[in-house]
Amino acid sequence: MKKRITLILFTVYLISGTGLREIAKLPVLFQHFYEHKLLNNHITFSEYITDHYNNIPHTDDDEDRDNQLPFKQVDSNTSLSPVIPASYFVDLRKPLLPLTAGKTFSRNDHFIPSALISKIWQPPKPGSSIVA
Repeated sequence: MKKRITLILFTVYLISGTGLREIAKLPVLFQHFYEHKLLNNHITFSEYITDHYNNIPHTDDDEDRDNQLPFKQVDSNTSLSPVIPASYFVDLRKPLLPLTAGKTFSRNDHFIPSALISKIWQPPKPGSSIVA
C-alpha cells in the first residue's frame, strides 16, 4: 500500500512540478494535427509542427487552441526556498591600513630567521649516510 501511494505521489509531482507536464499535453498535439488535416488533407506532420512552432505566427484563427499545445507557453513554476536575510551588514572588502611616513616595510615582515631551516631543504650530499 505504501509503495502504491508513493508511486502516485511521485507521478503527481513529476507531472505538475517538472517539464513532464508538457508531455501530458501530447494528445492535444495530435488532436490538433487531425483538426488541421481535416481542413487541409495535404498537410504533413512536419509542416504542421513547423507552422505551429516557428517564430512566424500562422493565420488559422485558433490561437486559444494553439496555446494548449505542449511547449507553447513558458511556465515559471520554480520552487522557491525561503531565506532569512542577515540582520547585519558584512563588509567583505579588505581593510586598508594607513602608511606612516618614514617607515620601511620588508617583504618578509613575519619571517623569523633560523639556522636550522636552511638545512632541512638541502639535497643529500654524495658520500653521506643517513643515520637514524
